[in-house]
This record gives sequence, structure tokens and C-alpha cells, in this order.
Amino acid sequence: MKLSTVLYTLGFASIVMSAINFIEGKKIPEGERKNDKEHDGNFIGHWAPTFFILAKVVEDREHRTEA
Repeated sequence: MKLSTVLYTLGFASIVMSAINFIEGKKIPEGERKNDKEHDGNFIGHWAPTFFILAKVVEDREHRTEA
């Protein structure tokens, strides 16, 4: 499996994990844990662009070495 594929998969997985954490935080009644879950969801969501950028860089290098 190519590294770029792994990085793209991690990017999509971080979006899904972010949504799950954020939605779980919305379901929890007002309190400290609710804010923690929502913040965790936002934090994890910020990983996706990094994974996608890294995947694109690695993918470009993979294509250069194939040619």
C-alpha cells in the first residue's frame, strides 16, 4: 500500500472522527464533558488538511519516481 493512500485515508478518518466527537458532545447535557467533546472534535478536524497536503506531496513524489 502506498504511503499517499494511507495519508488520504487518515485525512478522511479524521473528518469522520471529528464529526462523531462533535455530535456526541452536542448530545451531552450542559457540563464540562460536553465542551471537552466538542473541542476534541474541532481539534481532530484540523488534522485533515495536514494529512491531505502531506498525501499530495507524497503522491507527487511517488509519481516522479515511477516516471
